[in-house]
Amino acid sequence: MKRFLSALLIVGSTSAWSQSLPFDFESATSGMAGYDNASFTIVNNPSTTGNSSSKVAEIVKTTAGDLWAGGKITNVSSLDFSSASSSVLSMKVYTTEPVGTVIKVKLENPYTSEVDAVTEVSGAWHTLTFDFGIPLPSGSADLVIMPQPFTAGGGNTFYVDDIQQVPGTVLPQRAGLPITFESGTTTGHFFSFESATMEVVANSKLDATNSSQTVGKIVRYLGAPYGGSVITFANNIDFANHPQITMKVWTSAPVGTDVTLKAEKPFWGEERSVQTTKTEEWELLTFDFTNAPTDMPSLVLMFDFVTGSSNVGDGTATSTFFFDEIKFANVPLGADEIGELGQMDVYPNPASDRWTLSLNDGQIFQVQIVNMEGRVVEVIEGEGARALKIDATTFASGVYTAKINTSRGQDVVRLVKH
Repeated sequence: MKRFLSALLIVGSTSAWSQSLPFDFESATSGMAGYDNASFTIVNNPSTTGNSSSKVAEIVKTTAGDLWAGGKITNVSSLDFSSASSSVLSMKVYTTEPVGTVIKVKLENPYTSEVDAVTEVSGAWHTLTFDFGIPLPSGSADLVIMPQPFTAGGGNTFYVDDIQQVPGTVLPQRAGLPITFESGTTTGHFFSFESATMEVVANSKLDATNSSQTVGKIVRYLGAPYGGSVITFANNIDFANHPQITMKVWTSAPVGTDVTLKAEKPFWGEERSVQTTKTEEWELLTFDFTNAPTDMPSLVLMFDFVTGSSNVGDGTATSTFFFDEIKFANVPLGADEIGELGQMDVYPNPASDRWTLSLNDGQIFQVQIVNMEGRVVEVIEGEGARALKIDATTFASGVYTAKINTSRGQDVVRLVKH
């Protein structure tokens, strides 16, 4: 009996411990374990450029056949992403794998969510953020880091450090269709999954079919064939009165590429797929949801996908899709939805010496200038001003996207430099 009681005490004492974020790996971290033959250990920092820590965590995907190998930290008591104050996970990453490598973070035990991020540099430390602001999960105890999922191992090495929760933005749900990016719909209303990314960008493909200044952009990286992005509305999608949905699409993928919209509710969905008829031009696609259920509030966007497809993305131009004006076919857009009211004034534009950003009903906190390759070329602090001047003389001629964080959320405008 004494022996049995001792065993119970040992089990109880080992299962009762827990730990919380952040993790900086400067000392031993309990609960670290590799899985699927990967190793997950604390090692010396391979590069102090961009990260002055002396110790970091190393994940090595050892076996070629283990596509989903990685590391996990167990018994974490602070995996609560249910409020804006802690809805984003921040993690420094270093790897010599190519730019565009997917890093997946999963919350398990029990499973509640997973989010992907994509590396922006190779051979240097940089910070990736994993935004859990749509599912707002809580209740998991294990933090799983899965580098380069869907990719064979064989010595692929990844270093991570300074894992912490940071504030994010939790936006109220949009009421329903239409989706345009001139009337308040932002990146934060979408949740991307399975190695896809979504952002709102300036429309650099202006033509007669689509003259909107801002559009959505989805890029598919190596992952599941059904990788995409989803938006959930406050109301169910009314297919009874509006059975057809139209969406404008631009891609350099070949003619005949499948585009799928899926209306969804928990444990059920209805897919409609069409094929593109143009390449490198905007076109209007129509999806017929006649006889679809009317109790589904979510709309999923999946490009280069149809049921049974095995196509996967690779982050290139042919895995990149721009979209805009998702609406009921029998309901015209209102003036505010086609951008006639405008939210952010920019003048002059095009400019040769400076742009001025002006916001009448809010404050400007920060502006990121992004070139057409997707690289951030300048960050300007707005310090809460209502107007901000940007020196354009240092920029090469061309088209840029300005991502503007304001007191109302994020605006995106297109800047042209002569």
